[in-house]
Amino acid sequence: MKRFFLIVFLFFILFINACTKTQQVQQQTIQKTVPAVSAEDVSILTPEQVVTLYFQAWNDEQYDVMYSLISDGFKQIEPTAKTFDDFKANMEKFYDTALGVRVLEAKESYGTEKEAGIDYKIEITRKDGTKREFSSVYTLKKRANGWKLIHPYGENIDTT
Repeated sequence: MKRFFLIVFLFFILFINACTKTQQVQQQTIQKTVPAVSAEDVSILTPEQVVTLYFQAWNDEQYDVMYSLISDGFKQIEPTAKTFDDFKANMEKFYDTALGVRVLEAKESYGTEKEAGIDYKIEITRKDGTKREFSSVYTLKKRANGWKLIHPYGENIDTT
């Protein structure tokens, strides 16, 4: 009987370990799919990479990279994105209550030559150490300078 419980216990430990490693591999895969690019060189990215980079840049407080991934139309209609300084000030507010954001998933749900939808899931770590998952869909449109987010936050949507 003890041997049975030992075998079940070992199986359980191995199973938990395998699940953890699978999750780590999936997270590493997301991190590796985005090439290192500057804010001026985002035109080479796929829609999935744009969304992943947006959140990675947010976590790393690279607001210039984030700003380069937003459509010019959104910048014109969203008061908190009219200028880079306005955008940066708005994004920095996130760190009043949070420690960071991590991409759990970003995958294309639909795509054409000019528009793509990316389902994403992120995990926000708050200052108290708690974590909260959030998921939604971003719409991106192909512009002359690459794929751009037309509605990264707020109520305004770039319809141009």
